Amino acid sequence: MDITLTQLQITPADPQRDDVSSFDCGHADLNDYIRVDCPRHISNRISHTRLALFEGDIVGYISLLADSIALHITLREWFVQKDISIQTVPALKIGRLGIQSKYKGRNVGTALMKYAVGVAFRMHDELGVGCRFLTVDSDQDAVEFYKKMGFQMNLHRDYKNRKYPSMHYDIVAGPPIHD
Repeated sequence: MDITLTQLQITPADPQRDDVSSFDCGHADLNDYIRVDCPRHISNRISHTRLALFEGDIVGYISLLADSIALHITLREWFVQKDISIQTVPALKIGRLGIQSKYKGRNVGTALMKYAVGVAFRMHDELGVGCRFLTVDSDQDAVEFYKKMGFQMNLHRDYKNRKYPSMHYDIVAGPPIHD
């Protein structure tokens, strides 16, 4: 059974309240992040992590932070045609995304991507903070997931030949994220 965004309770990660010791997404780095690095990132204002709960269980998490991206000339042309002079574009970065192993394949990742798009729109509409793209430095194993969501590889020379490929999603002109 698929899980939708409306079925999830999205709550700020709180190391004092949330027991994440048994969280296992099958990826050691992502497990270590939520258990060890997340509290330090929150307290040092590096990122903000939200837990996704389904029927009281932690089924996933997403860590978000501010970003900007340099655009390849082919993408900058679009801005030039609109008489917008810009070298980098404001973005919201997905720092980490982990889905509890037993909930994989139930669209929790897709729901969290929809949540991230909503945060990016709220940044602009409610807080007056520019935000045009979602970005991610993807693990090689997750590139296809992000492509399925509508993310594209960053072609700018600053992002080529990285261990973790840089990708972006245009929240205004990108395809809708579907379940």
